[in-house]
Amino acid sequence: MDRDENIFDNTPSNDGIIPDNTANNASSNSGDTDIANRPNPNTNRRPRPNGERRPNPNGHRRPRPQQGDRPVRPEGERVPRTDGQRRPRPSGENRPDGNGQKRQRPVRPDGERVPRPNGQRRPRPQGAAANRPPQRNNVDGKWTKKKKAIIISSIIIAALLLVAGVIIFIVYRYINMMNIVSDDESVELLSSIPVDSEDLASSRAESPEEDKKALEEAVRRNLEAGAKELTSDDNVLNILLIGCDGRSNEELGRSDSMILVSINKNTKKIIMTSFLRDTWVEIPNVGQNRLNAAYAFGGPKLLIQTLEDNFHIRIDKYVRVNFYSFIDAIDALGGVEVNVTEEEVYHVNLNSIEEYKLLGQTVDSSKDIKKAGLQTLDGIHALAYARIRAIGTDFARTERQRTVMEQLFKKAQNMSLSEKNDFLERVLPNITTNLEKGQIFSLILNASDYLTYERIQLSIPNLDSVTNLVINGMYVLGIDFDKYTADLKKTIYG
Repeated sequence: MDRDENIFDNTPSNDGIIPDNTANNASSNSGDTDIANRPNPNTNRRPRPNGERRPNPNGHRRPRPQQGDRPVRPEGERVPRTDGQRRPRPSGENRPDGNGQKRQRPVRPDGERVPRPNGQRRPRPQGAAANRPPQRNNVDGKWTKKKKAIIISSIIIAALLLVAGVIIFIVYRYINMMNIVSDDESVELLSSIPVDSEDLASSRAESPEEDKKALEEAVRRNLEAGAKELTSDDNVLNILLIGCDGRSNEELGRSDSMILVSINKNTKKIIMTSFLRDTWVEIPNVGQNRLNAAYAFGGPKLLIQTLEDNFHIRIDKYVRVNFYSFIDAIDALGGVEVNVTEEEVYHVNLNSIEEYKLLGQTVDSSKDIKKAGLQTLDGIHALAYARIRAIGTDFARTERQRTVMEQLFKKAQNMSLSEKNDFLERVLPNITTNLEKGQIFSLILNASDYLTYERIQLSIPNLDSVTNLVINGMYVLGIDFDKYTADLKKTIYG
């Protein structure tokens, strides 16, 4: 056998050509033996005596490793270090490896992290924060900041819910004091109503037939022209305030005053439009008559339909108050301040006697007005002031009504909580409305904002464009519907 072939034999040779290093290899466990004298673990061959590698059979030589490269096994596994030590496993921030998996950032043997590739390092905490131990939940019975924040937030939310619940309870307590009716409630349409002696024009003769026919034709044309969709806006709420001359909630009576309160959220304005009771209009299913007769024939529903048909705007809801609620409202506020003229002093004191009798009370002359000027009127005398008919026309009468309403608004702005409670408890039981409870709740919550809105007063008709007639023995007012309808829409909707 050739000598080169004997290198595959592990048995020691006796020819003395290759020295026997078995003993040296067995005793060498410190890593100091020259790597050239170790058997090749892959081929089980011994190297040549001079350390030179035997050429490959195909004539090619395996490339030697470059400086700095670590030798690897043929299957790709790294050769162990000669000192038997292994490099510490990396720890710290993970970063992806070649297989798409995350691995930790390498650290130096002393535990210090290897610098980032961009040369920048994350700043380490300084001072007391560097030695602060990590926070744990409820360590040694102490609360962490996160737990404290959760508990405080829970307490605040619970308190807010409690306050909201109390407010809702109080508001609905007041709402339930009112007489709330549904829109489907119907009032029997009367075939006739009694004539009010105060409405008769005894001092004037009947108007000419041609003037009456001209007015009736104007009303008919306006009704035909308005047979279209009513003007409305989602940001405008139209509530009709009806002051009736019935002395109780059960007594219908006539609509002594009709004021359309329009709350415009776009323009931040509240428009109070007074409709004169003597205005000649077309009443559905009744015929032509004065406006205040609509309520006497069919109640609030017929009155609203009459206004919508003749003035072509949508009226959303109504609130009806009788004289009892009017008196109680004024007294709950401690009276209203009104500038009374010399001529009005007599009629206020005279009308108050009638109001005392209607209420079943003894006449108290000590509360009568003694002189003209700015006076504080109680409920009975304020009502007597608002119902004066003997002085001037219906224009002056409605102006007095709006004056009292304006003073009510001003008083309400400065009321304390106890005064508001007393006011609501005395007034609400005498109010009837078709507003839903949710709508009333919204109005109450926004009342403080609505009281800051600009208030505008409007009268339909006014002295500029009106015709005075006597029809069937009654004073009536003929108006230009085209003009007043346009003015009304412009003022309310902007």
